[in-house]
Amino acid sequence: MFTLGLRSRISVALLALLLLMPFVYLFGLAGVSLVQAPQVLTHLASTILPDLVWQTVYLCFGVVVLTSTMGVLPAWWVSAHEFPGRRWLEWLLLLPLAMPSYVIAYAYTDALQYSGWLASGLREILGNDFRIPEIRSTSGAILVLSFVLYPYVYIMARTAFLGRSPSMLDAARSLGHSATSAFLKVGLPVARPAWVVGLTLVLMETLAEYGALSYFGVRTFTTAIFNTWLNLGDRESAALLAVMLLVVMLALIVFESKARGRAQFYTQSGKGSTIERKRLRGFQAGWVVFLSAMPFVLGFVLPVLILLALVVDVDTSINWARSFQWAYHSALLGGMAALVAVVLAVFLAYVKRQAHVWWVTAIYRLISLGYGVPGAILAIAILLPLATVDRFTYDMGWQVPALTGSVLALVYAYNVRFTSAALQSVDSGLQQITRHIDESARILGRTPRQVLWHVHLPVLRGSVATGMLLVIVDVIKELPATLVLRPFDFDTLAVVSYQFASDERLTEAAVPALMIVMIALVPILLLIRQGARQARSGKQ
Repeated sequence: MFTLGLRSRISVALLALLLLMPFVYLFGLAGVSLVQAPQVLTHLASTILPDLVWQTVYLCFGVVVLTSTMGVLPAWWVSAHEFPGRRWLEWLLLLPLAMPSYVIAYAYTDALQYSGWLASGLREILGNDFRIPEIRSTSGAILVLSFVLYPYVYIMARTAFLGRSPSMLDAARSLGHSATSAFLKVGLPVARPAWVVGLTLVLMETLAEYGALSYFGVRTFTTAIFNTWLNLGDRESAALLAVMLLVVMLALIVFESKARGRAQFYTQSGKGSTIERKRLRGFQAGWVVFLSAMPFVLGFVLPVLILLALVVDVDTSINWARSFQWAYHSALLGGMAALVAVVLAVFLAYVKRQAHVWWVTAIYRLISLGYGVPGAILAIAILLPLATVDRFTYDMGWQVPALTGSVLALVYAYNVRFTSAALQSVDSGLQQITRHIDESARILGRTPRQVLWHVHLPVLRGSVATGMLLVIVDVIKELPATLVLRPFDFDTLAVVSYQFASDERLTEAAVPALMIVMIALVPILLLIRQGARQARSGKQ
């Protein structure tokens, strides 16, 4: 441990101010609005607020129920049973994480709308009177979001099931419990803390969703914030709605953190123990394979096939030059944001490791909250203070906006939200390095900076690379903040796919949507490879 120098103290404080300033400004704007015009809150409560609360609660409840079903049951089957294809399904079920919700929304809309190929084919088989329920609805949004978000529950529940003590299940079976009874009375209680963590992440993602909900015309807090601000020009009401949603998100983040801490005590198996899976055969095995594969098929395989069909059957030639230009813009923004994010993450994580000061830890946790902030809120929280700065520079004679609508504003927004992803990766890597190494280097006369540069960074290369990759993918998939803050004529894959789909040009939206999925697959496949390697090493 070393004493934090004045320069480091000032650097940490400035960094915290820079990354937290948008939310301080947002809370301040909402507070001023309440003081100067308290009737704004009354107006919201008497007009749109009840419907927003109802739609949001209904959406969250439906997504929680479906993701629990699609996540917990396959996790139990692949963890506690042996059946054909289990080893493949164990990892394939993670692939929908690479599918942005707005992309799967475009795919299913094309297939299930009245003139879609799937709807038309079903009418030919079942008769012209057959109608598929409207996909552009709250129920359709629940399905789409569940297909994309269930892996959060699956991976948490699977980890808990694999970490249970094998003697627990053996004891249940020796007492005469059936497989279903053992699952309900032993397996499910063991996985409950981890299950709650996964559901909390699902709720956070559902509340933050904009692209699919806007495309489906579902009114929730996130879509209402955009409409109130951009379409109605009422920034005070938008700020109040954003603060309400932000408070809910912060409560969920705190709850998730506490639930994750409790989960650690429920998933410890005996050292050297092995999981003996029950072998399934015949009809039972086939039924389990079918039900386990359905989330993966509906959440990844079918949407990708639909998008590929749109690309193959396109009547007009695809402008590949423009498509690769959008991909270049996405990759450029992702690379710039990731580079800044890992530099900030290494600095913050190393200062936190070396200086045991309460306010540094507090700043670390506050910055980590940025990952749970919806892009809609982030766009408002950043654009308003940047516009204030630009008005000041305009009054001083600067005729061109310096910050709003610039790449700098976008990179700043991405780092406010996604530095946490790099921070968690780097901090996790630092925790694997024993402090005795630091002490030995200090005894040899090395300064903290030299210890970081010559000792820690070579060891942290994998963690830094993982953090960069996660930030790049998050940036490429991010829609609402990019939609609002991007420079003029600087479109990205996420923006153009959303704009094409909003204009009912689904065929043209298919190419950038597929590019997003292919890029996002990279870290998911790396995660699968790492998990498989760890599983093999655990058996040896």
